[in-house]
Amino acid sequence: MAALPAIVVRELISEADIASACELMRLLRPHLQPETFPAIVALQREQGYRLYAGYNPSLVCLAGVREARTLARGEHLFVDDLVTAESVRGHGVGTAMLRWLAHLAAERRISRIYLDSRDSAMGFYRQLGYTFLTSVPCWIEVEALLGRR
Repeated sequence: MAALPAIVVRELISEADIASACELMRLLRPHLQPETFPAIVALQREQGYRLYAGYNPSLVCLAGVREARTLARGEHLFVDDLVTAESVRGHGVGTAMLRWLAHLAAERRISRIYLDSRDSAMGFYRQLGYTFLTSVPCWIEVEALLGRR
């Protein structure tokens, strides 16, 4: 296996640092707006979300994660967001970030990492050895379920 690129990972905490990551996050979540992004991340941080940035030497990768415990999955690290700059895709940066997250999980005695994959990214996760489950995320507007729409 080829050596992974060296990335330096740090948690983004300040509003300015979080704001500086919005452009990269919008590659994955295009609906996000720069003027509201730091406030959204701050709200999620209150619920345990952490935003990690990978640098080489500039920002090349983001991972939004949270520690979770559910009846179905037990204790795990959940990756809500993983995005790599287009200029470095296919160069091992995403893998390097996931390995960094694996070290973080191991330090916290968390034995599994879960995430939801887009169809277009399944090959990437499959190559890393991820197991695919049969559940399919779905959603509905509350008003529609209540028959008000």
